[in-house]
Amino acid sequence: MMKRNTISAFGLLAAMVLLGASVASAGYYYESVTEGRAAGKRKGHHQKINGWVEGDHARVEFASGEKKGWFADGNYLVTTDGGENVYLINPKDETYAPFNLNEMMASLGQAMNMMEQMGGMVKIEITDTNSEKLLEEPGGSILGHSTTHYRYQSGYTMNLKMMGIKQQTKNDTLMDIWSTDALEARGFGIWLKPGSQMRTGNEGLDKMIGEQFEKIQGFPLKMVMETTATNKKGKEQKSTSTIEVTVLREESVADDKFAWPDHYTETEVLPDAAQSVEDAMASAKKEKKKEKKKKKD
Repeated sequence: MMKRNTISAFGLLAAMVLLGASVASAGYYYESVTEGRAAGKRKGHHQKINGWVEGDHARVEFASGEKKGWFADGNYLVTTDGGENVYLINPKDETYAPFNLNEMMASLGQAMNMMEQMGGMVKIEITDTNSEKLLEEPGGSILGHSTTHYRYQSGYTMNLKMMGIKQQTKNDTLMDIWSTDALEARGFGIWLKPGSQMRTGNEGLDKMIGEQFEKIQGFPLKMVMETTATNKKGKEQKSTSTIEVTVLREESVADDKFAWPDHYTETEVLPDAAQSVEDAMASAKKEKKKEKKKKKD
């Protein structure tokens, strides 16, 4: 009798272990903070996210910083294949939508091309792209993980023509990255290292994006970007942006972290390219009227 009870106890324990393995697995929890500030401005941008990762599975939850839009507080991104397919979940509206950066950038390029074809009323040209690695050295330990410190200098010139108004801005960026090779789970990539294969169809813009992302090796635990935008008259506007992982620990992650309720409705995050062009043209006409009124006054 004692033997039978012992076997039953072991069987129950084994069943509990198997059940537990089906609903939770070893993974990571992390928190990341983004801070942005333009020189001379009192208020800056602050955003905090909470993330869960297990292998190719990841969830990025927007905890604070935005009141509306894609990254509004409470919304979250989910992937189960290392970022190849990402979904944006909106609990407030009870909706989910495919969130594909490649498609977004392609839609942007399509809209830009359509605007150029409409009599050349709007034209954006990216030229003089450049990128140079200035430094690669041991970066010390961050949250218990060894890092490599990289420093890059990059830049480009943007020429904008809108409704007869021309603007030229030269952008220079100094970027410091503290990256670790100790984290192998691909799920970290959807926030800490977005894909580098984003293409817009605009040659200059694609070259700049590729140079910015392809330089990052491993997963960055901290990035600091100092940008200087200089207009045609030589006036400068400086800004600083910092993205830093502040909490990183191993913990069990329940499978339902990487899902959403079945009753949520599918929607879209991308507007139609033609509609985007119409909106942009309407906005451009409005700005032109304002400029004429200022000159008249």
